[in-house]
Amino acid sequence: MTEKIFISHSSTDAAAALRLAEDLRRSGLNVWLDQWEIGVGQGITQTIQRGLADARYLALWLTRASVQSGWVETEWQTKFSAAVASRSTVVLPLLAEDCDIPLLLQDKKYADFRHGYTAGLAELLKVVGLRDWQSPLGMKFTLIAPGTFTMGSENGEENERPAHPEKIDWPFYMSAYAVTQKEWREVMGTEPWKGERKVREGENYPAVNVTWHDCENFVTRLSSADNANSYYLPTEREWEYSARAGTTTDFSFGDDERDMRFFGWYRDLTQNAEEYAHEVGAKRPNPWDLYDMHGNIWEWTADWYYGSYRAERKLEPVEKVLRGGGWDYPAYGARSAFRNHLLSTRSNYVIGFRLIRRPNA
Repeated sequence: MTEKIFISHSSTDAAAALRLAEDLRRSGLNVWLDQWEIGVGQGITQTIQRGLADARYLALWLTRASVQSGWVETEWQTKFSAAVASRSTVVLPLLAEDCDIPLLLQDKKYADFRHGYTAGLAELLKVVGLRDWQSPLGMKFTLIAPGTFTMGSENGEENERPAHPEKIDWPFYMSAYAVTQKEWREVMGTEPWKGERKVREGENYPAVNVTWHDCENFVTRLSSADNANSYYLPTEREWEYSARAGTTTDFSFGDDERDMRFFGWYRDLTQNAEEYAHEVGAKRPNPWDLYDMHGNIWEWTADWYYGSYRAERKLEPVEKVLRGGGWDYPAYGARSAFRNHLLSTRSNYVIGFRLIRRPNA
């Protein structure tokens, strides 16, 4: 866990405070919440004072009820005085509904939850410096806030239908780049792409020629070596939500596939002497700072493939879903909704993967 954040709220807002605390904990913060910290028989005042003293941040859930709460006022005034005296603490008003912000807090930078919980949470996470995270191996991860989106497309392939609403319930971190050859060697000690045709070798080239089972072995070994975090392949829902990055167009950059040349590698760019997966991060990122979500390599996901979203679930599926498009495929296949699929035991020079990271509680 990183910095500690103390959540101050009225008893009326306990459910909202609990939701926020759980999301902040999943994002990697050490959270102080009265429901978790004050046990039977403990002195309430003393426990709160210790929590305030240890916290780097005080998140003040501002509603009409909390503004009128004597407990909340005491908590923020205690922390506000400490912040002014030492400049080592930060008071963060979180505006949850229209209310009178206390005079001393009106010029403080706050997160606004009035127009949506997801937007407010993203603002708060940015303020406390949790937008990006780097693993012990140096892998860069980007924080993805929860939210809703429409998954699939009515204008694409049959297996993209029906377009349907989906929800991401809690934050997660997605690797900003596909796993590289350097990272694979450091974790697995092997080079499965060695000798494979149409592969360039180098630290920042993606690790390719890996089966879905190879990728599962990678995340298992990586998680075992890191006591503070666990790693996973993204689900299809997590992958498409991240690829769309809040957009509803075919690509995160719009509907015109000619603009793919700025964001990813695909067949029109590689068919003349560049028929290989290129170094990660060479193109522009999507709006959430994720690179190569469109093109370069196909990426394994955690999900089994059953056909269209309306198809009946088979008892023993044999294929896994691939997303993202590849350098050997038209730009059409790099659309956010496009779905590919392959036997989990297969591999080739245009298939790799990226990771999801979650802090261990």
